[in-house]
Amino acid sequence: MVLLFLTCFFTSSNGTPLQNSFQVFRINLENERELDILKSLYENAHDYSLDFWKPPTKAGTFSDLMVPWKMTSNITALLTTNNITYNVIISDVSQLMREEEISIKRKNYSFGTELGSFFRRFNDESSKNKAKYNFEEYGSYTQMTDWMKKIQIHYPSFTKVFQIGKTHEGRYIEGIKIGNSINDTKKRAVWIDGGIHAREWAAMHTALYFINELVSNYGSDPTISKYVDSINFYIVPCLNPDGYEFSFSATDNPMQYETGSNSNPCSYNYQGRKPFSEPESSALRDMLLSPELKGKTDAYITMHTYAQFWMYPWGNRPDSYTEDFAELKTVAEEAAEALKSSYGTKYKTGTGADLLYSASGASGDWAKDTAKVKYAYVLELRPASALNGFILNKNELLPTAKETWIGVKVVIDAVLRLNGLQQKVT
Repeated sequence: MVLLFLTCFFTSSNGTPLQNSFQVFRINLENERELDILKSLYENAHDYSLDFWKPPTKAGTFSDLMVPWKMTSNITALLTTNNITYNVIISDVSQLMREEEISIKRKNYSFGTELGSFFRRFNDESSKNKAKYNFEEYGSYTQMTDWMKKIQIHYPSFTKVFQIGKTHEGRYIEGIKIGNSINDTKKRAVWIDGGIHAREWAAMHTALYFINELVSNYGSDPTISKYVDSINFYIVPCLNPDGYEFSFSATDNPMQYETGSNSNPCSYNYQGRKPFSEPESSALRDMLLSPELKGKTDAYITMHTYAQFWMYPWGNRPDSYTEDFAELKTVAEEAAEALKSSYGTKYKTGTGADLLYSASGASGDWAKDTAKVKYAYVLELRPASALNGFILNKNELLPTAKETWIGVKVVIDAVLRLNGLQQKVT
């Protein structure tokens, strides 16, 4: 019924000069009937160029949906006809992005973006890292990788840039290994990544901040020094550089892993032609199963936005849990509590299926099931339900990164305890 309704309206829609603009609807799901309607729309969203920022999960919640201008009347009619309440929370996504860009340019010392960015990095005294990075704004993929290479130049004894593969468009997927000594491959490992979803820019920025914390505080902070001396960290800030550079041009890679994958090619979260059919997801698989990491990785943390969730397996079906569920739950709850200590940000913890929705083929499930990683977590960062959603205001970038790092340190401490390297802090 939903598909027929939209098809009828879609064929009668008229194009206008505004066809490249988008609006975001916040749709209230007051009962199971309304939830079922939205779920049907969610499963076929791609057919109508719809983008669910916050998917429909449970009655009594809401869903955020980005709609191209040519479909706004269709969606409005669908919701009104079914007595589903909604409001438009972003009237023009492109305009909001332009305003964000203008606001950051005003801070650039009136020199223009690139020169202003240089002066801000040059004058940054907040980090001991000799390789400076501007954490007040989003950087390009080239800026990310160039920065990691500069870190290696300054700190060759405990950092090393690595590549796990190439994208469709020929970009190297690069990350940085941090551990002392850098050539020691026998230590236990922690894997952290971001940017599987191209639009989740804050996740990539947060991964970069983690790199800076480990590098700039090594040798001066006893806790960080213990981490780097005891563990090898592998951090890939952006797993989907093609998508990041060209926004919505790449496949939705979080659904590209074997465990519980969705094989329906019409589904919004279709995993692809087969598990690991995309070079980005297969590169991650090959790295985690390589001799360097196989059987040595004790934590896998992948970051997304947005919802403020700290999730653990299994995510492909509700009420399904791992054998060590109690341990994963305890560490997740401790991490969420530690995270809250900075800015009061509250995270919910649980499996992805119980908290959000059944997501098939997720990398966290695969890391737990196939790569045998002890602590496998999927983080949905800020905001919980703010109007700007994926377009996180730049003044929230550092607070988001800082609080998330505090939570991640709880997981690192758990890895140390797991290997008899640290007693639990009371």
